[in-house]
Amino acid sequence: MFLVSSTTIVTLIVNPTFANSRPAQCVSPMTNTPGNIRYTGDCIPRPLWINPNYGSNYARFMRVAIKSAVNKYDYDTAIINFYRAQEISGYRDPEVRRGLLGAVMAKAIKKTPVPGYSHPRIWLLITGEYYDER
Repeated sequence: MFLVSSTTIVTLIVNPTFANSRPAQCVSPMTNTPGNIRYTGDCIPRPLWINPNYGSNYARFMRVAIKSAVNKYDYDTAIINFYRAQEISGYRDPEVRRGLLGAVMAKAIKKTPVPGYSHPRIWLLITGEYYDER
């Protein structure tokens, strides 16, 4: 008897109407986007939404950017890939702009620390993305 195990990594693309069906508890003061209150009292915006209408390259660039910022704190790679996604979606895509803002601000805080703010916290407060070990 053989036991076969396989691991599949799935990227979830959430429909914004479904994501917005749960009412927001607050509006993020940093990004003016709806979010939920964290146990610390911070308003965390909803995570970045990868719009499937822009195609697979856009989705790939967004995933690489988010993963590099969240898992490796590599904000340079995140910025490059957010720019690549922006070339596909256009300059008015709010999710790419929010990702770029988060990466640029986190990189600045990492380079020049500010008391009370860490670069992962700034990234979280702007993008709503966090490291999840699941």
